[in-house]
Amino acid sequence: MIKSRPTSRRPCRTGTALIVLGPLIIGFGCIVSPPEPQEVWNAWEEGLSSPLGTIEAFRTALRGEILVAEYRCFSSDWKSRMGISQVGYREYRDSLLAESPHLIWALSRAKTRLEEGPGPNRATVWATFDGTWIDFSVRFQLLREAYMEVRAAGRRVVSEPLDQAATQVRHDPDQGLLFAWIPVEDLSPGQEVESFRLETEWRIDAIDLATGNE
Repeated sequence: MIKSRPTSRRPCRTGTALIVLGPLIIGFGCIVSPPEPQEVWNAWEEGLSSPLGTIEAFRTALRGEILVAEYRCFSSDWKSRMGISQVGYREYRDSLLAESPHLIWALSRAKTRLEEGPGPNRATVWATFDGTWIDFSVRFQLLREAYMEVRAAGRRVVSEPLDQAATQVRHDPDQGLLFAWIPVEDLSPGQEVESFRLETEWRIDAIDLATGNE
């Protein structure tokens, strides 16, 4: 819910456009300082391992205009549905800020609340801010996805969602081992895999900006 209230109190100076000026982002009277390096580190130390951690990482990246990190917070399903690549993400971001010019400012001050989803792989996070002249509410729907990362020849050759339908897993209880056959297209024949990492991450699957009147 985003709406102006007639009042003589203003928490920040009046502006007329969204601009970047030195270390500050100024938009429609709202000033947002970009995060300090340590703040970015702290937000991403937990990474996307929990729904609240994902939203904290996302809004920290949003404040710093770290588009690569912002884009990483979205699920593969969302990217496929929306048809948005890393290159096209800025256009989506611009449209989101045009719809809600106060988004970055209000989200940086918002309180977050977790709601468990209908299953173990779904969750909802509400971010709300009730200020003197603006009410703000946004609902993030999150999806837990399995991701894999493969490094070979000193570089990361695969970093993508795990295709669970194409993955075969076998457990050998006698040896205490778990074997997995995972199709990987980007490896050259005979190329040695140096490391493999498999983890689950919570990604944003939808953003709903609440609007309405009191």
